[in-house]
This record gives sequence, C-alpha cells and structure tokens, in this order.
Amino acid sequence: MTFASAWTSLRDNWKNSLLSASGVAIGSIAILLLVSIGLGVEQDISGQVEDLGANVLVVVAGHIDPNLGFNPNLNGQSYFRDEDGARLATVNGVKNVATLNFAGGGVKRGEKSVYPLMIACTPNWFTMHGAKLESGSFITPQNESQPVAVLGAVAKNALFPEEDPIGKEVVINQVTYKVVGHLKDMGDSEGMFSMTSFQNVAYVPYAFLKSKNPDLQIDRFMVQSEPTADPKVLVPALQASLGERLDTQQYSVLTQEDLLGLIYKVMGILGTLVVGLTGIALFVGGVGIMTVMLMSVNERRVEIGVRMAVGAQPAQIFSQFLFEAILIGILGSMFGLVFSSVVNTVLANTTSIKPLMTPGTVLLAFGVGIGIGAIFGVIPAIRASKADPVVSLRNL
Repeated sequence: MTFASAWTSLRDNWKNSLLSASGVAIGSIAILLLVSIGLGVEQDISGQVEDLGANVLVVVAGHIDPNLGFNPNLNGQSYFRDEDGARLATVNGVKNVATLNFAGGGVKRGEKSVYPLMIACTPNWFTMHGAKLESGSFITPQNESQPVAVLGAVAKNALFPEEDPIGKEVVINQVTYKVVGHLKDMGDSEGMFSMTSFQNVAYVPYAFLKSKNPDLQIDRFMVQSEPTADPKVLVPALQASLGERLDTQQYSVLTQEDLLGLIYKVMGILGTLVVGLTGIALFVGGVGIMTVMLMSVNERRVEIGVRMAVGAQPAQIFSQFLFEAILIGILGSMFGLVFSSVVNTVLANTTSIKPLMTPGTVLLAFGVGIGIGAIFGVIPAIRASKADPVVSLRNL
C-alpha cells in the first residue's frame, strides 16, 4: 500500500518528480558511460596483449618496477645485442626468440602514404605471433636479406584498397620494398587502438635493415616458451641469461600477465578519477532529490495532516516519502540507462570507441540510484513523519 501511495503521489506531482529524477539521471549517465567506455578500452587493450601469441614473454630495454609502473625511458637507448638473443634461445624451456626493432617512418605508394607501426623483425616472430595471411607469404629465412615487406590490414586497405598488393612495390624510408604478403583483417581495424595494434603494421626484415645500418637498435626480444614450460617460471632464467652481460637496470622480462597488470594499474588510476567525477554528479543529484522532496513536504502539509488525522502512523508517512525518493532514484537510473545505451550505440557505430555495457554496470547504476534516493530521502521523510497534524490542517 505504501508503495502504491508513493507511486500515486509521484504521478500527481510529476513535475517535481521529473526535476529531482533528472539529477539522478545525470549521475547514472556518468556511471554508465564512463564505466562502459573504460571496460571497452580494457577489452581492447587486453586483446592487443593477447595478440602477442601464446606463452610469449617480452624482453624490453629498460627496467620496469611493478610498484612504479612504466619507465618513461623505455623508448630510449637499448643496450641489447644480437648475441643476447642467441643466448636467450639456449635457455631451457625456450621455444623461439624473435628480434624486433621499431623502425619508424611511413609507407608510400605513389601519392598515397600511410604511417603504420613499422617493425623490423626476424622470421620466427610470425611463428610465435600466429599472424594470419590474407595472401602471399611471411618474411622467411630465404628472403630476410632482401627488401621485402608484409603489410597489415590498415596499411593494405589504405594503399591497395581495390587490388592485391602481392608483387607490388612500396617505398619505406626512401627504400623500395617488394610486398610479399598482407595480413588478414581480423575485424578490429576500426578499434580505438587499431592505430597501435597488430592490424596497423608493416613488417620488414631485421636482417636486411641491419645490413644497411650495422648500428640498428634492438628494441624488443619476444620469447616464446615451450607449451610445457610455465612462462612465470622461465622469467628468472631469462633474467640470469641477460644478466651475464647487462646490468639489471638495462632490461626487464615481462609476462603477458605483467603487461596487463601495468596497464590495469594505469586504468585503475583513471578509474579513481572516474569515481570522483561520478561522485560529484551523484552528490548533486542527491541534493536535488532532497531539496525537491523538502519542498514537496512543505507543499503537501495538508495531505500529511489529513492522513494523520484519519489514523496514519508516523512510520507510514516516513515510509511513503522514503519510497518516493527511492522511486525517483529508480526512474532517474532508467532514464540514464536508456540515454547511455543510445550514446554507446552511436559511439560504437561512428567512432573508434567501443563501449562495453555489462549487466554488472547496469546493476551498479541502478544500485547507486536506489542508494542515492534512500540516503537523500531520509531527511524529507523524517520531516514529513514528524509533522504536527493540527498545524498542517490549519491551511485546510
């Protein structure tokens, strides 16, 4: 009965109800949009890390402290040498070692240019990475000393939108390369991080680039463990191998779990900022509920007096006004859900942002809406339940 009375009262005072629900809706929208976008980004980044391949460890130039996060000097000087990769390959439990250099530059074909992630690599990278070809072949031991290139989906679509690039020539850093293969479009070339993903790459042979530039820097060693070897257990052995020549400040060995941990740590910091922003929006919404409900108590003094005069108990008056506040929170959350769903759909279809709205996110938004209504509805409900029926009926 109390719930029905609360709903009837909200319907009769729909303008005030709409005004107070709008504040909760704003907070709900903030939660749903920001959390959904954050989850979408996490999913996108996780996908990029998983694209490295199964049982792959990353050896980076520079020290990473898990407690401090990313080292700002990771893109600086590397002290790696080819002999370090050869030594890593002899470690028990290692199946493959690939050498990577981030070459930089762009790929040109006539008047068209594209600027993918340029990677000079050894042939075994394709084995451990598990990349899939659309046509042609990968860089192999037979052609790694030649100017050949393998294009990712983004570069291929930009330079050869309507034709097969195999056998065609492209110019990379003023050197002409023959395209020997292009990768299959895995469907995420429009994602938020596609421009830094393995969809947007151009591979050239490390050996060929090394022959042109003997001082070519090694930026990464990618190490694939045997299926029976635990990558975590392999880390100390790899560190010991590198430590034979290098200082511990000059390298780090990371598992995919370590990479995700560092990324999620950054995402956690961003999440804290999101909580702060949504907290402000929800507080404003809660104050709006309280203010409008206090005005409603004042405007409905006669109604309260009549109900008490015919036998309504203070607890019943309190429950009705508290239920009204909770219903306002639910209505605001529902409006926020509808609005956020529309915005998320538009973002997913028109931008590179791919929000991920989960049942947990929806329940969180509704839970917070109900909580805000209950918390900020207590004071108006108490004031209504303590109203003096004699004073209230004077205005009848």
